[in-house]
Amino acid sequence: MTVPPEELRCPSSLQLMYDPVIIASGQTYERVCIEKWFCDGHNTCPKTQQQLPHLLLTPNYCVKGLVATWCEQNGIPVPDGPPESLDLNYWRLVLSESDSTNSKSLESISSCKCKGKGVKVVPLNDSGTIEEAERNEEEEISTQEDDCEVNIFQKYKDYLRILENEDDLIKKCKVVEEIRHLLKDDEEARIYMGANGFVEALLLFLESAVYAKNGVAQEIGAMALFNLAVNNNRNKELMLASGVLPILQNMIVDTDSEVKPAIGTTEAVPFLIQVLKNETHEQCKLDALHTLYNISSQATNIPYLLSAGIVDTLQTLITNPGDQAWTEKRIAVLIYLASSNTARDEMIKTPGLLANILDVGEPIEQEQAVACLLILCNASEKCSQMVLQEGVIPSLVSISVNGMLAILY
Repeated sequence: MTVPPEELRCPSSLQLMYDPVIIASGQTYERVCIEKWFCDGHNTCPKTQQQLPHLLLTPNYCVKGLVATWCEQNGIPVPDGPPESLDLNYWRLVLSESDSTNSKSLESISSCKCKGKGVKVVPLNDSGTIEEAERNEEEEISTQEDDCEVNIFQKYKDYLRILENEDDLIKKCKVVEEIRHLLKDDEEARIYMGANGFVEALLLFLESAVYAKNGVAQEIGAMALFNLAVNNNRNKELMLASGVLPILQNMIVDTDSEVKPAIGTTEAVPFLIQVLKNETHEQCKLDALHTLYNISSQATNIPYLLSAGIVDTLQTLITNPGDQAWTEKRIAVLIYLASSNTARDEMIKTPGLLANILDVGEPIEQEQAVACLLILCNASEKCSQMVLQEGVIPSLVSISVNGMLAILY
């Protein structure tokens, strides 16, 4: 079987490239592969380990043409889509980042530009022959697409200029609304904006909207930020480092705010739950927990919290012996959730969770656990039987003797 030249295969997927793009180091990769690399927090070239000045992707029409020519010459179908799985070879790149000396011909092809009247095909085998192929139609298309990309990047710069320099909040709102829609489905826009100051600019916009008590601006700003974080670990880390959680907490804690029910339906909920589960910085976890507490106080938000896995997350944290901080607040969130039949059904699957707190928890945690059990048992005879089987009566008696009898009623 004919093996494609290394120059035409993506270093990550090892497959013929369907949508080759050039990064700042001059190397060429399959678009979806290098986007995954950037989204996972890298800002280097996988092959050369060069620190990249920017994360822009430029279509490599030259290599795309070479792939089509090679496939035609060898009777192989031209790739009709990106590789279906990136997992097989992705970590090979991560583990061999220093192996950058074997890309001798890749760099020369990557820098090839489709300008002039034709495309010069560089040698693809040891014979050293060079074939000339006319590509006038492809050149015209590539020129139009290049111009389109220039216009897009200029538009992004205009957005950033308005966010940084405009004083009129209404004008900023219009720009942020456009950004929100743009970021919803455009992965490349998320990469570009995350690497070019939009995280900080959007956070400043949201902070000014909170200060101005402008509910519409708050909602638009928060949704734009969380669209920016979709499937992009780098942007999430930037948001956390720049203080997104305290701003959200200040925004949602306002009981008169109209944003609370709206924010619960956005990507904010899964983002906050992931922070609560995986973040190692204690203050970030606490801020996320406080924000989720305020979101859960709005009944209309509960279905979104449940679908994002909040019950399992809270129960895992409460039962983790190495993470007992803020158990009271975690149970307080469960109390809000217990107003939902679906949440109650999930919670009673592990009745021993609250029973254990009754035995060994702090007094305030025991109080919260009793309140939560009362809601669950009042709503379900089955739960009452399960709680009794857990042997909570001695603990309840002990709590009542210590002055907390009123809660039981």
